[in-house]
Amino acid sequence: MKKYLLMIATIALMTACGGNGTSSSSASGSEASDAPESYAVEYEFGSNSGSNYECFDIFGTEKTKTEFEATIDGDKVTITMPMQVKVKGGELKKSLAEGTANFNVENSSEKGKIEFKLADADKVDYDAEYKKLKEGDIITFNMVGETTKDVLDKMNNNWGRFDLMF
Repeated sequence: MKKYLLMIATIALMTACGGNGTSSSSASGSEASDAPESYAVEYEFGSNSGSNYECFDIFGTEKTKTEFEATIDGDKVTITMPMQVKVKGGELKKSLAEGTANFNVENSSEKGKIEFKLADADKVDYDAEYKKLKEGDIITFNMVGETTKDVLDKMNNNWGRFDLMF
């Protein structure tokens, strides 16, 4: 009888301490790994086109590392990130508010391509900001684009190329 009671007490103790503690901590651990608190990417420029292509100097630049925000809704992901571009100078032929940029993870459309546009063109007058700058200065555009969770996972802590179309 003592063995039976000891066995029941041991099982109850293991269930109370080990069972619940282990499963709840592993569940919270997997949730944390599924949704990183921060995202980062290194980028460089692959091409420059559009009406104002002569106004920006993208060639020979080093990769730029930046953190970005990702809002996940099921498989749909909205990415908001800063993109810095060196100013070459010259007159704008078209408003920068209409500019877009394509991003390719690891410079490969097979890995994932994201189309970005200006996130805050209604709040920031990028044309006026550009006119304040001189050759060699950096302008930062706040970009937004939509993708999928698998592309976000490939992009995070990786590198890619922007094709600038301003």
